[in-house]
Amino acid sequence: MKGYRVYNSIKQLKDKGFKRAAVAAQLQINRRTVDRYWTMTADEYEIQQQALKRGSSLDDYQGQILYWLRAYPTLSAAQVCDWLKEHYKEDFRERTVSRYVKRLREEYGLKKAPNSRDYEAVPELPMGQQVQVDFGQLLMPNVDGGQTRVYAAAFLLSASRYKYAEMQSRPFTAADLVNVSHNCFRYFGGMPREMVFDQDSIVCVSENAGDIVYTYEFEKFRQETKMTIYMCRGADPESKGKIENTVKYIKGNFLSNRLFVDDDILNGSCLDWLSRTANAKVHGTTKRIPAEVFKEECEHLRPLTGCDETVRPVVCRTVRKDNTILYDSNRYSVPLGTYNSQPEVRIETKEGVLYIQTVFGEPICEHRITSGRGLLIQSKSHTRDRTTGLDKLQNDLDTQLKNRASGYLQRIRTEKARYARDQFRIVQSMIDQYGVPAVLEAVDFCEYSNLSSANILKDYLTHKAKELPKPEAIATALPVADAKYHVTTQKRPLEVYAKVGVR
Repeated sequence: MKGYRVYNSIKQLKDKGFKRAAVAAQLQINRRTVDRYWTMTADEYEIQQQALKRGSSLDDYQGQILYWLRAYPTLSAAQVCDWLKEHYKEDFRERTVSRYVKRLREEYGLKKAPNSRDYEAVPELPMGQQVQVDFGQLLMPNVDGGQTRVYAAAFLLSASRYKYAEMQSRPFTAADLVNVSHNCFRYFGGMPREMVFDQDSIVCVSENAGDIVYTYEFEKFRQETKMTIYMCRGADPESKGKIENTVKYIKGNFLSNRLFVDDDILNGSCLDWLSRTANAKVHGTTKRIPAEVFKEECEHLRPLTGCDETVRPVVCRTVRKDNTILYDSNRYSVPLGTYNSQPEVRIETKEGVLYIQTVFGEPICEHRITSGRGLLIQSKSHTRDRTTGLDKLQNDLDTQLKNRASGYLQRIRTEKARYARDQFRIVQSMIDQYGVPAVLEAVDFCEYSNLSSANILKDYLTHKAKELPKPEAIATALPVADAKYHVTTQKRPLEVYAKVGVR
């Protein structure tokens, strides 16, 4: 129910003395819709409808927006605006989208799931001084129909609110954090003077009255970059409130309701989102665009140290069940059995070559890096030798057919190389069903017609079988027993038989 029917029904129930809540319950519509029409006159309603008929630039996407709102109850208007930019390259104003989404929620009774949290204001810091770091995780639906837990590392320059984030489908290690920090500094084009962390086990081993013992990887990173590290005390979110809000923003505006494919695709989309939305929108506290303020803050950052831009960090990949790894949205093969013996491998890239190693740095294999997406790059040495089994299947068929179908079978194998095994299985099933003489007749037909498909052979035999006359039914004599049976009949009065046939 919508449009004038809603308005008219509300007015009728109001005239009958119903309260607003009762009207909403009776019509199964949102209470706000009732409030909007409650005091509206017929002339006011007509004016409103005329305005709506002029249409909105968002009307073309109404169906898509309604689908998103129904599929993802926690979806915000800001995220709808971002998705329109991402999927349709439409640059709508967020306020316009917000009003449109609000109207759709009211009209169709689509309530937004609550998800609120309060944050305390924190003092502003000088430019170039500090970056806050925090971690988050979220279960995301994946392409296989299941769920994947995604771990996110978020970075925020305190002065400009300029953001960076990186995700992966396994928990972060100390080595991962060092690599992601280098990536972040390259993204910023410089380094701040200090980093703020939680007391996370991948950063520090222990703390005793302020004496912090860092993990080996992070201590090496701290010395190389000459970075001042500030560790927050437990249960002290105020000391890094900015980044905690940022983690929530990344989870709610980017990760939430998104389909997980692989780490590379997710991080590529994240970089686009950072540029398109996260660093391009006016910040609620500073009332400035982070990307514009960053132009000032980047001048206060220290030069890059310990993270040469020409050197890419060593990263790890999980070996999939099909003995492949994902790199840059493509699958690269590893030797059979790697999945069982090496569930995780290291990868390095140099001069267009992907080097796959054990976690201890021992070489496993290498591939030339291929452009494109969704490709399988497979070495012949990483596949089973299937020719032996196919040879045996072909020879067995040829033997059954008295070596009179050798040319036909070889032509199938040549012209239908990818499906030769399936083709041979069809031929075998025809032999089992119709016998060798019938199949040889069909083979002669196929060779005469220069046809090499087993499906045509099957069609020929099926059609031939329909043309055969059906055998006549043979009368079968019923067996007669030699034994004598004594039958006793029931004696009835003559009046019973006299009534037979009387109507």
